[in-house]
Amino acid sequence: MLPRHAFLACFTAALSAGCVTTDQTQGAATSAQYVPIDRIQIQNRFDVREVNAANLGAEVHRCVPQLSATAKPVVEQAAKLPLPRTTVVSLSHVNGANSLVIVGSSAICLQQSTARHPIFAGEIFLNTINPRGVPPDVTDKWYAELAKQIAEKGRATAAYVAPNGNAFIASYWVDSPLKTRLSYSNEFKKAGTWESGAYDFRFVNPNLSSVSMTTRNGANVKTSPIDPR
Repeated sequence: MLPRHAFLACFTAALSAGCVTTDQTQGAATSAQYVPIDRIQIQNRFDVREVNAANLGAEVHRCVPQLSATAKPVVEQAAKLPLPRTTVVSLSHVNGANSLVIVGSSAICLQQSTARHPIFAGEIFLNTINPRGVPPDVTDKWYAELAKQIAEKGRATAAYVAPNGNAFIASYWVDSPLKTRLSYSNEFKKAGTWESGAYDFRFVNPNLSSVSMTTRNGANVKTSPIDPR
């Protein structure tokens, strides 16, 4: 049995994380709280809210109705704002589908699909594996497709195809319980060696020259959906 008045808080400092869990007395999350696959709408950018000691309670309750704005753990968390740059806190409830993810003094409300995967904005893919030379309006569309696939399946693969036929095979995925983290890997394939593979997407653009991959502390993991503002 979990503590009656607890809440779920996942803390990520650098690459380490831990969770403290919570109240099960209000009934399980209903399917209505999860977004049906056919109703998922991917935004290019997250709706970022600035949070502080005065408004965190209201923002938490707006995102996670099961959490009271005046609950002791929420008030205690508010007193710690702004968070250190390397710390990510995710406030959620075992009976809810949403999480309020806080980085520094910025927060987003992260929803889940009925497949129990996070619904990211396309910007989650910035500073992961990114095609070079491709206009932003094109990559925004690609990232939205990848985010939709993550929401449906929890992982996505894409072949970024250069004009000479070579391809950069990118994989992106999320793992429970830290669904705010995006992991990724990349593999270069010469023309004629990759075409028979099974990929969720094949992204082609005449300006694509290569891809860049961001590594953090030696790992290919983006520990937060948003960067400190």
